Amino acid sequence: MAIYQSTAIARRVKKSVGEQTFCQVKGQNIVKMKIEENTSNTPAQQRQRRAFTELSDWGNIFGEAVELGFPSRQKQLSAQNAFMQANAGVVSVSEEGKVSVDYARIACSKGRLEVPKVTVTCTGEQPILTFTHPAQKNGRCRKATDLLYAAVLEKELEEVAVFELNKRSDAEAVTAELDETWKKENLCVYVFVLSEKGDKASDTKYVELA
Repeated sequence: MAIYQSTAIARRVKKSVGEQTFCQVKGQNIVKMKIEENTSNTPAQQRQRRAFTELSDWGNIFGEAVELGFPSRQKQLSAQNAFMQANAGVVSVSEEGKVSVDYARIACSKGRLEVPKVTVTCTGEQPILTFTHPAQKNGRCRKATDLLYAAVLEKELEEVAVFELNKRSDAEAVTAELDETWKKENLCVYVFVLSEKGDKASDTKYVELA
């Protein structure tokens, strides 16, 4: 692209001449070379678009958790947009077209609140999860009234269940019964914290089953 001096002839030139295109941008006369080949659909770009579409699907799968987990997002962003930003790079597509998801990196919340150390055990043929954590009082980036949440993913079925657990100050164990079709080996558990009013959140913590 180049800026050219307007002449009597150039003023009469419109659109393209040979391999050159003449136009005006912000009051300046601009000449551009035509692009011989459109490279906007390269294999790398196709993979990137596929990964974006797949990530958008995961935003829908985690929909209930996403609506809760991004209360401090910028005003112009929807919860889905915030999820997409927070999870950039979580989904990838190989040159062969295979989609990979880094389940341990999925973020269904974002914020500065502190997440307590949560332990999760799974028992029974119809999975029952038991959540425990130490009681905490008010402190830096935490209040005793904060509420703990869990988002549980069955990755083969691509389904998510969201559970409100208990308050930060409550050390009592909480159980959550899952659908009988869910399998323990396919479970991924994510915990996060919301303030009592739901206007503040924590980052998401991925918890291995004990």
